[in-house]
Amino acid sequence: MWPLQSLALFSCLGALQVHSIRLRLEHFYVKSFVPDDMFAEYDIVDYEKINVNLTVQVPFPGKLLIHIFVRKLSDQVGGSNYFDLIRMTNKDLCKLLDSLRNITVEEIPGESLLPSTFVVSCPLVPGFYFVENGVIDSKLVPFRIPDGRYMVLFELIQVYEEVMKLISCRIKFSIKTPPGYTEPSLFKNSEENKATEKPVEKTEEASTEVTQSKEDSSEVSNDYE
Repeated sequence: MWPLQSLALFSCLGALQVHSIRLRLEHFYVKSFVPDDMFAEYDIVDYEKINVNLTVQVPFPGKLLIHIFVRKLSDQVGGSNYFDLIRMTNKDLCKLLDSLRNITVEEIPGESLLPSTFVVSCPLVPGFYFVENGVIDSKLVPFRIPDGRYMVLFELIQVYEEVMKLISCRIKFSIKTPPGYTEPSLFKNSEENKATEKPVEKTEEASTEVTQSKEDSSEVSNDYE
């Protein structure tokens, strides 16, 4: 139902502190499109740790969908040598959360991939959600990430009477593997798959409910740079 690549991307929010390669965070940005109803505070500590506080003021009924975009960036900041790796749209957030709750980390018995203090289930109800000193660790990704710089963009969409973008999150990071270093995946019963630099095809959830407006498309493009 859910491609392995997208599952790994969401492990960013549930990253735990274990001994392996930590991704170097260059940029982390969260934007709410409904600031009166949902807002976030965030920062990066020492290029490794993420702190996020998400406050939800009102219920968000209806269907929640997520868009995921991944881009391989140029090795030089501001360089033009980049290409898209993943463009996924209209993924059911609630189904994704259900799947992630059932994944545990091998080295920590009974510990779910999702942090219990953040959003772990649907519906999205009023409350205060947070991630404190979250570390994005390469061992939590069930496939090999080639060295380089990357950008990941998440967008949360509500479908209820109308289609509305709620919030977006953009992360830029880099990874560099020491010579001769190897590491196993922390996921139980998962096979390690090697990632390649070949762009993957776009995937889209079969749905007639959501069509992106021109305004939305422009917003995505601007956020994606």
